[in-house]
Amino acid sequence: MIVCPKCGAEVANPVKSWSASFGQVKSVEDKLQFFIGLFECPTCRIKFRARVGPKEELPAIANVKNEVERIKGVREELMQSLKSLREKIQVLETEKKSLMGEVEGLRKAAESRVTSLEGEVSQMREEAKLLKELLGNNDGKETASLSQKPSST
Repeated sequence: MIVCPKCGAEVANPVKSWSASFGQVKSVEDKLQFFIGLFECPTCRIKFRARVGPKEELPAIANVKNEVERIKGVREELMQSLKSLREKIQVLETEKKSLMGEVEGLRKAAESRVTSLEGEVSQMREEAKLLKELLGNNDGKETASLSQKPSST
């Protein structure tokens, strides 16, 4: 772990790293190479350079490759999820249309039943009115006929 020169926080991975060598050497085997990393402190956000070993440089490159592969995997999963969600939306839209048609049919059946019941109720009211008139007229005729009989004798 590398320590931030400003705040002393530990920084795990370099943002970028590269190799460097001391002076000019004629062959690659004779070169003394070392690696430099560019770090950014998570606490104070200062950027600084520090020497890192070759083992620390390789995981950084591997991390980038791994991250690219992981991102590709996540992208594929998201595309499959998107496709699945679109299919589910289509199924739900179809089901919604079916249910709306069923609700409309039930509404029409209920309205026709209400109309039928209203007709029956109005017919029963008229029958009740007629029965009241018949009973009312009979009561009135009997009382009138009784009152006429004693007066005529």
